[in-house]
Amino acid sequence: MATRASLDTMTSMRTSRSSSAYSFASANLAKLASLPRYALGAIHSLSVHRDPNLWVIGSDFGLSDGGWAFYQAAQRLPDPPRIVWQVTTQRQRDQAIAAGVAWVDRDSTQGYRLALQAGVIAVTHGLGDVNRYAQRGAIIVQLWHGSPLKKLNLDSPSVLNLGPLERVPGLARLLRTMYRTGTKSISVFPVACEEFAVSMRTAFALSDQQVLAIGEPRGDELFDGTAAELRARSRALWEQTIPDLAERRLILQAPTWRDGEVDPTIPTADDWARIEEFCDRTDSVLVIRPHPKSVGDYHYSSNRIQIIDGSRQPQIMPLLWGVDVLITDYSSILFDYAVTDNPIVCLAPDLEHYEATRGLYIDYTDICGEGGLLRTWDEVITRMDSWSEADALAADRARTRAIFDRFITHRDGRNAERTVERVLELLAAT
Repeated sequence: MATRASLDTMTSMRTSRSSSAYSFASANLAKLASLPRYALGAIHSLSVHRDPNLWVIGSDFGLSDGGWAFYQAAQRLPDPPRIVWQVTTQRQRDQAIAAGVAWVDRDSTQGYRLALQAGVIAVTHGLGDVNRYAQRGAIIVQLWHGSPLKKLNLDSPSVLNLGPLERVPGLARLLRTMYRTGTKSISVFPVACEEFAVSMRTAFALSDQQVLAIGEPRGDELFDGTAAELRARSRALWEQTIPDLAERRLILQAPTWRDGEVDPTIPTADDWARIEEFCDRTDSVLVIRPHPKSVGDYHYSSNRIQIIDGSRQPQIMPLLWGVDVLITDYSSILFDYAVTDNPIVCLAPDLEHYEATRGLYIDYTDICGEGGLLRTWDEVITRMDSWSEADALAADRARTRAIFDRFITHRDGRNAERTVERVLELLAAT
């Protein structure tokens, strides 16, 4: 059990802003300041022949997720291309060395030159996953790191935020032009279903020839085996971090980032006490996996409640089958987790504010189902307690299946193969 001092610290933290230094405004100002480097790279690209057999991949997640699935599918080709991974951290370098993958520092001179020569460039977050100044003329594959629930890029005012400089005449228009210029260069953007394709096309100003409902490569591993095999592998991974997990019920909370604002789902002192009591009573473990940009906002841990961020368990997809209950808000994890058929609890106390500032593509209450939108931890615990009644648990499982049936079109584990096939079609046409 946590001490009173730790509870008081936690309570005070809820009144402060996110500890992350990142903001859309600061990132956008940096983008504008880099205009001369973009221009220089575009000039260099005019005199360079791109090699269709050289593929460069980069990912903020490192050698995992959609980038890794794409890499493996390309390596399985009868005549695989030369693939170089661009890294930005020591962890990513270590991953590449351990996997025997050719790598280069993204921001080095060699990283720039390789990106300038590559026939194919693949990213998972933004174009900056690979040296961003040397991409003009390449076939660019955007392996986005989730399905669109919250609004993205050109569709969201918060993403295009410039802070105090919003009032400078012409600056907001220049930023929007830079976003459009960058995103329209994307050649292949695979998504899970046609409903998501519509959202990604508007968010990135792309056509139906660029955004394709051929399945997300990052989701392939969710179908790599039987449900029993997948769960066993997943629980084994969890036990590397929670050695005494055994058959305890594992509850995962995965809140999304609030664009620098306070996360209202962080429990109060009273909430923590009730969560502890529930976990003790039901032999459960609650794991909170904050968004990478808001890890520092969480300061509570105990035997029953653990904060496990991406630095301890970098890959989330292999962990999902081992989770018994998912608690989330606007994170795309709810679409991925739906494959398990286990209950999803929607905890979204700030729905109206979030819709007004960031925006959502899909009616959130429709996703949650009737009576599924919860506002407090008291409601969350009451909902989980209700599963002692078989009908209540069956109803929440049915909501999960409805999400799966609606949004996960491809279930054969071949999404990465289809993406590589599309790249080869484009290369053959050039």
